[in-house]
Amino acid sequence: MIIHSINAKNVLKYETLDLQDLPEEGVIAISGFNESGKSTIGETICFALFGRTFSINEDDLDKIIRWGESDCSVTIRFSNHKADSPNDEQYAITRMLDCDGNHSAKLYHVYNEENPIARGIERVEEALFELTSVEFDEFIESFYLAQREITTPHPHSYALKTMAGIATMEYCDSDIHEDMQHDIEASEELNSRIAQIAEEVDGLELENGYLDSLTAEHDAALKEKAQIDETRADYQNLIDEYNDTAPELSRYLSKKGRGSFWRFVYFIIAAGAFALWWVLMKMPDTSVHEQLSNVLQTNLPQVAIEHYVYLLYIGGVATFLFLAFWAAIISHKGNIERLGMTGKALAEKMNALEGSLRAEGSLSAEGSSPAEGSSTDETRKHQIALISSSQMREKQLAEATDPDIRFLAEQQEQKADQISQLSAGLVIERDRVKRAAELQEKIDDLQTQIADKQARNQLRELASGLLGGATRHLSKRFNHIIRDHVSKTLPLFTENRYEHLQIDDDLTVRVFSNEKHDFMELDEISSGTQRQIMLAVRLALSQEMVSRKVHSRQFLILDEPFAFFDEERTKRSLSVLPELSDDLTQIWIIAQSFPEDIHFEHTIYCEREVTSKSV
Repeated sequence: MIIHSINAKNVLKYETLDLQDLPEEGVIAISGFNESGKSTIGETICFALFGRTFSINEDDLDKIIRWGESDCSVTIRFSNHKADSPNDEQYAITRMLDCDGNHSAKLYHVYNEENPIARGIERVEEALFELTSVEFDEFIESFYLAQREITTPHPHSYALKTMAGIATMEYCDSDIHEDMQHDIEASEELNSRIAQIAEEVDGLELENGYLDSLTAEHDAALKEKAQIDETRADYQNLIDEYNDTAPELSRYLSKKGRGSFWRFVYFIIAAGAFALWWVLMKMPDTSVHEQLSNVLQTNLPQVAIEHYVYLLYIGGVATFLFLAFWAAIISHKGNIERLGMTGKALAEKMNALEGSLRAEGSLSAEGSSPAEGSSTDETRKHQIALISSSQMREKQLAEATDPDIRFLAEQQEQKADQISQLSAGLVIERDRVKRAAELQEKIDDLQTQIADKQARNQLRELASGLLGGATRHLSKRFNHIIRDHVSKTLPLFTENRYEHLQIDDDLTVRVFSNEKHDFMELDEISSGTQRQIMLAVRLALSQEMVSRKVHSRQFLILDEPFAFFDEERTKRSLSVLPELSDDLTQIWIIAQSFPEDIHFEHTIYCEREVTSKSV
């Protein structure tokens, strides 16, 4: 960047400041007594470019406005010739400020002010950086030596780190350590949450296997309840079936009784008819035959011997009827046996119920009934025998089975209560187990997060180590470069008495004395020589800034750089400054006075009483 003109109004000392047609190359000398406004020119340039100055911070910008005025403005024209650009195009930046804190800025091409490149403080700052690649801090550290003691640049300044190429890496390393610390703190917080969740898990007091045992007990109770329900249902069905089959069984028993009677009757008739026929026809010479014949002749004289054959007919018919009733009785016995199976089944059920309940300890030692314990074993056996033979009537059956039914109902109710309690316990335990699983899942998730953060921090530590190594390498390389620059400048300033510098990583400077043939601490040489050496270091930094970032011709402002130089050193320094670099072409030097025999490309003389300056 090369300054071509400055036009300011009410900035610091000057009511007006108008510097035109400034030379692009050579030394611009600004001289005058104290408080004559020499440094104002440099600060005006600084304010125009960056909206602030070295001596006035952003919170006190109203101090830039000339005392007694309400606003100020400044416009500078400059060119920014890049190595890869065929043209040296000129730009202008205008900045205005009032006492109310209103601050505006505009960047534009010199011949196209109507279409500015950027408007506003932030937009202009961004656009200017794109053009010049220089920020305020870098400008102060490299191209603007304010009116102050020339000392070693601070090794940790942002500008110096930028020149060395390590600012971005240190910024990344800082971000890495910030992220690491953030993840460490986050991991501690996660561990705290894990501890809290673990306390909650412990508070649940879960017992291993308790849910399984409770589930097994619940399933067993359900199974027992189902068995009791089935037993009662079967028992009731058998009772109902017994009562339903009793009338039919009674009918078949009656039929069997009548059939047995008539079978006997017809058997007697058939046997008598056949026996009588046999005696009358086959035993003529017996006394029995004679007696029967006499009885028949006396009582039935009309029956002749030829009628005896009817006895066979009667015997045959009676035999047939005997066999028919016999077959009917057999059929009735089958039906009676079939219907009697219900009674036997019911009796077996009662026996089984009694046996299972006695095995479970439900019967008293005295042999009480399953339900009430009121009937004796003998009574119970008699009842079972009657039921087994299907001889018990419905009312008696109800009296015999009602206690069992009531007992089974009580068992059902007890099991139902037990199942209800177990179900409630299962719901609670399952909720507790589910909650514990959810909490454990949270713990696992938090532990996974911690592991991820630890893994990331391990990578960050590796990255930080690599960045540290690269930073050290670049720092040493930067020091070598600065030494190379200084080795070209320092002999010119010191008449070849000092040529080589040794610059440590913290920018501690030692100089090689050709006379002593050894490196010397700065404290071992005169203060004037120290300032010459420091000026050479500052100029070397400026040169490196141009090489690394600016890549164009650059102006340089040196405010009172020779304040403690004797006249000889000042002359020597002024004579060699224009020859230092092909890039630092426009050098602004501010001093109270200059030697008379030194030629400058442009001279500006400032006076205390003069508040308007035009050159």
